[in-house]
Amino acid sequence: MIQPKSLLMPINTSGQVVERIQGALAVASYCGAHLEVLHAQVSPRQFIPEDAMAMRMPHQMVQQLEELADKYARSESDELQQQFAKLCDQQQVLLSAESSPDQASTHWQEVNGLRSELVAENGKVADLILIPRPRSGKPTATFEAAIMRSGKPVLLMPRTQTRFNPKRVLIAWNGSTEGGRAVTHALPWLQRAESVVIATSKNSAQKKPGADELIGYLSRHGIQAEPKQFDSRRRSAGEGLLDLAGELSADLLVMGAFTHRRVHEQIFGGVTRHMVANAQLPVLMMH
Repeated sequence: MIQPKSLLMPINTSGQVVERIQGALAVASYCGAHLEVLHAQVSPRQFIPEDAMAMRMPHQMVQQLEELADKYARSESDELQQQFAKLCDQQQVLLSAESSPDQASTHWQEVNGLRSELVAENGKVADLILIPRPRSGKPTATFEAAIMRSGKPVLLMPRTQTRFNPKRVLIAWNGSTEGGRAVTHALPWLQRAESVVIATSKNSAQKKPGADELIGYLSRHGIQAEPKQFDSRRRSAGEGLLDLAGELSADLLVMGAFTHRRVHEQIFGGVTRHMVANAQLPVLMMH
């Protein structure tokens, strides 16, 4: 229920690096938060083909290959950090290992290990994890680790999203525990929004708490919300939600992730994967 003050984002070089950094810095500025950027590097030995190791290459040659791989990794990291520093300066985000009470701040961390494991561990001491929408359209190990193992909400960001100021918010509601958690974490943003809409499916069984109960809950936090239904008989719930988000020009979607109750999975079970594959707006998710 508090404004997130500690953000975490893993970074790699798989496209739209500048835009992804700009988007993360925009979220940090919106929240007045500290952003930790994790640049994970694996062992240089993993750059060496397995066939080469199997052929029992001379130790000196293996060492040379490792040195070349390490040199390349360090060069890439240096370039990224220089670009990162320029973007911080442009967006007036303080580059510092320590947070600032007066402005948004950020810190670049060079770490060794698997990105998914590092996110699962470090996410436990963050308020919010920022994950870019995968280029493949399929949930990555890093995304699943953030959602399933960190215990914290995840903001799934379009890869080209460079701004963040959610004025129009859409809540996907099916009465699930996960959805309730997502709404609670979204309260500070909902309170700042100009409009909040609660989306329910016309085809779902009427489960409690319903949209009316959620409206009452939000009103006690000073948030006025209105309900809207979408039809998912001829399309998936994910398609219905994104169509409604487009009609409303929504800036943010709030939803539960990977609901496991069978009755809910029939309506919202595939929504998480649909958002990973298709969402063109930020999606705040909570398991």
